[in-house]
Amino acid sequence: MSRLDGTLTESIASGRRRVLDLATSLPAWAAVLLVWTGGRIVSTFWLALAFPLIGRALPENAIWGNDHGFLNFLTAWDGQYYEQISVHGYPSTLPLDAAGHVAQNAWAFLPAFPFTIRMLTASTGVPFDVGAPAIALLAGLVATYLLHRLVRDRAGSAAAMWAVFFFTCGPLSFLLQVGYAESMFLALTFGALLALERRRYGLLTILGVIAAFTRPGALAIPLVLGVVALVRWIGARRTARATGAVAGVRSLDAFPVAERVRVVAAGIVMAVAGFAWPLIAAHATGSPNAYLETEMSWWVNFIGRVDFTPLTPWFLIASRWLGVGGVLIVVFLLVAYPVWLLRRSTRRLGFTTVIYSAAYALYIFAVSLPMASTPRLLMPLAPLFGSPELVAKPWLRWTLVVCAVLGQPVLVAVLWLLGPP
Repeated sequence: MSRLDGTLTESIASGRRRVLDLATSLPAWAAVLLVWTGGRIVSTFWLALAFPLIGRALPENAIWGNDHGFLNFLTAWDGQYYEQISVHGYPSTLPLDAAGHVAQNAWAFLPAFPFTIRMLTASTGVPFDVGAPAIALLAGLVATYLLHRLVRDRAGSAAAMWAVFFFTCGPLSFLLQVGYAESMFLALTFGALLALERRRYGLLTILGVIAAFTRPGALAIPLVLGVVALVRWIGARRTARATGAVAGVRSLDAFPVAERVRVVAAGIVMAVAGFAWPLIAAHATGSPNAYLETEMSWWVNFIGRVDFTPLTPWFLIASRWLGVGGVLIVVFLLVAYPVWLLRRSTRRLGFTTVIYSAAYALYIFAVSLPMASTPRLLMPLAPLFGSPELVAKPWLRWTLVVCAVLGQPVLVAVLWLLGPP
């Protein structure tokens, strides 16, 4: 090696050390804010780059009306339904298509996000196309910080920062600043998981209930609470039998009756909230299946009009498009995902995170049809990006970094510009 090469190598190594020293010297909140800010700058760049193409590439149903400015571009697709809800509320009569079936309408979208925007616009006068991205940005920042804490508590600071990077700079991170409810739901979900970890059941209940009226899928939270409580109760009972009556009483004190009552109450309240929206839609419209039929109206373009049966949608579309091979792919995923969750490396993320990742994935598999929106629906699984197995291996870590950096402009073009995410 020449002297020049040696000097250059030493300079690069010294620069890397200085960057690492700066990153480790920052407080956690400052490091999270720095990465989140960088991610939002990158996402804004890609969205701004795609914006001039809307005249040629964006489908007509992506933006209603004649105003195709950049803020309308940020509140396109589902954002239009949120605007309709924020301004006008929900329709009392379900719209029908030419065949008399329920057409796509606002009842598919839950009220917490658009009503929050309504409160903001009423108090400040800012229009929806400003308020929606602003709330999404703020909620995304909160979600990022809570994600960091959730992973850091179990897997350490390095894993937490990598999870933050993949979350805020990954292929779908542009959704953290558009007029969608994802950011709000993610903040509520990560906050609920942290509250469960700390056994703050009152806060857990509040966050779980609001999440239930923000995005579908919040039922995974009371399910996780139930599993965690059951495991604790079984553990206390086993310890009681193994150590005798007196010591057993002490072991049951680790999960006392008062706490069990709070757990049951929190679970019931969150479960009721999770099932409430279809009942509200039925009461408001006079149609018993208003919510289900509305949701199914989005399936028509993919598989035609079919009856809903839980646990079958993935098999249905896989067999429709790929035949037996598609069914085998679904079976492989059903086996491989739990195996990966049960690996020692993944379990380092903590019991709560692993059980939530299983429960939420089960919900997605049971009720959703794989389509363009599926990657977005999987965003609550972001804590898995902190798995030591992923971030401890340099080759795998940097492969994910490359995929994150290169994947975002691809998905901005494919999902936001050409089709609904």
